[in-house]
Amino acid sequence: MKTDCPKLIMHPQQIFTKQQLWNEFIIEFQMEYRREFKRSNDNLANIKVLFYYFLNDLEFFNCENLIHAENEPSFKKGLMVVGSYGIGKSAYFKVFEKIFNKHKVLRFKGYGAKDLVKSYEVCPTPFDRSYMLDKTVRPKLFIDDINSERIASNYGNCDVIEEILFKQNEKKYMTYVTCNHTNHENNIEQTLFDLGNRYGGRMHDRFFEMFNIVVFKGKSMRR
Repeated sequence: MKTDCPKLIMHPQQIFTKQQLWNEFIIEFQMEYRREFKRSNDNLANIKVLFYYFLNDLEFFNCENLIHAENEPSFKKGLMVVGSYGIGKSAYFKVFEKIFNKHKVLRFKGYGAKDLVKSYEVCPTPFDRSYMLDKTVRPKLFIDDINSERIASNYGNCDVIEEILFKQNEKKYMTYVTCNHTNHENNIEQTLFDLGNRYGGRMHDRFFEMFNIVVFKGKSMRR
């Protein structure tokens, strides 16, 4: 990754320089996945927008895969990263979660959407179900692969992810999510429309309040 970008705007909470974060990312990625990060143009463009975001670098607003239409980007919002299967959405966040675990200001906790549904379904009482939802909600939360989960069934149906996202928004907490495109054309407008249908009207408008919308491009790294 090039490191000759414009000088960073410094913030009190800034912990890493661009080069320091890049070095830690490369090491942690290789340790986690037992392979080197593939430096293709698409992969670098995808990871760059996350770097700029977490570093509060104003170059974040110039990234091509950041969606501006109908959504004003802001460092005060979280991230919704949308893309095809296998292009690094989950992997990158898992690496950042490990790196940031040592730094309280940046630390976030990650869950898989399907795992959250399973956790809810094994709760034996209404109190336990309510407690499970409340303990998941936190100032910085990452939910991986939303829209892949089923509606939870536990003495009635519950859309667990919708409930958690609503609580996150209600408390004005920072939320990061990943999801796959909902259509073969990888059309982001259609994907956002489908997510709105999936999670209901009260969440559709809140998506634009909660998230910077980022589209990852490229071929699957699993091939």
